[in-house]
Amino acid sequence: MNMKLFLILGFFTIIAFTQCKTERKANEQEAIKEDITQGFGENEQVIYMLPSPDEIFSEIFMDGEELKPEFVNPASNASNYVDIKSQAINLGVYISDFAYLSAIDDSADELEYLRIIRELTDKVNLYGVVNEDVIDRINENLMVKDSLNKISQELYYKMSQILENSDRNNILVLISTGSIVEALYLAVNNIDFDNSGEAVQKIFEQKFVFDNYYEFALQYSDDIYVKTVLNELAVIKDMFDHFSYNESDINVSKSDDNIIIIEGGKEIIVTKEAYLGFRENITNLRTLLVSISKSIN
Repeated sequence: MNMKLFLILGFFTIIAFTQCKTERKANEQEAIKEDITQGFGENEQVIYMLPSPDEIFSEIFMDGEELKPEFVNPASNASNYVDIKSQAINLGVYISDFAYLSAIDDSADELEYLRIIRELTDKVNLYGVVNEDVIDRINENLMVKDSLNKISQELYYKMSQILENSDRNNILVLISTGSIVEALYLAVNNIDFDNSGEAVQKIFEQKFVFDNYYEFALQYSDDIYVKTVLNELAVIKDMFDHFSYNESDINVSKSDDNIIIIEGGKEIIVTKEAYLGFRENITNLRTLLVSISKSIN
């Protein structure tokens, strides 16, 4: 079966959604999917994937942004995660931390966080994802930030592929939860509203990433870990669902090289009150996720 791979965000490969301002209500989403899939063969499958953390950061942060390593989850916390839920979630957290640290010119912590990622991948039965070849590549590219970002992206998608192919999408949901929440947490604690330029708007536009993640997670809500996570995410989902918008017509087109472009729709209205409320809620949720969890019996 031939597959068309759809990456849900407006800046990266194969299918790019540029200036995607549309609120993902059910009727709009179905209309967009119908427009997008026109022209593909009957045997072609559309797959939706979430962006890796480094792709989220590259969308939000401008070149030269002064990032703040003090906000990452301390390496010393890693040994505290002893149940599968907290191990999988914080694997996602540390993947985002690794991507964030890799973008900092004077950071020397990448290898320590890679070691943690390796330990946690083994604990959630993802053996061999971080092998000696990966470690050697990172050692050779510690001063080449673009190469580290590429390696981070490759690791994220390799994990996703292994989990999907082994019908462990519940674990993929948990890893994605930690990854997305940590990426949003690092973004909002790095961006000051009054001096943000377009960065706050870009943070709020991660709603569309979150909505696609949430739709994916709902498919596995019978799993006790996923059900718990969805309950914990309720306050973020509610905030995203109650954003105010400016509206314009949706236009879907395809370029000569099969890049899908979606323009128009509903543009989120950003206010300082909404931003500060979002920062508080994402910080509270992130604090919950990185705290020591109790196993579910």
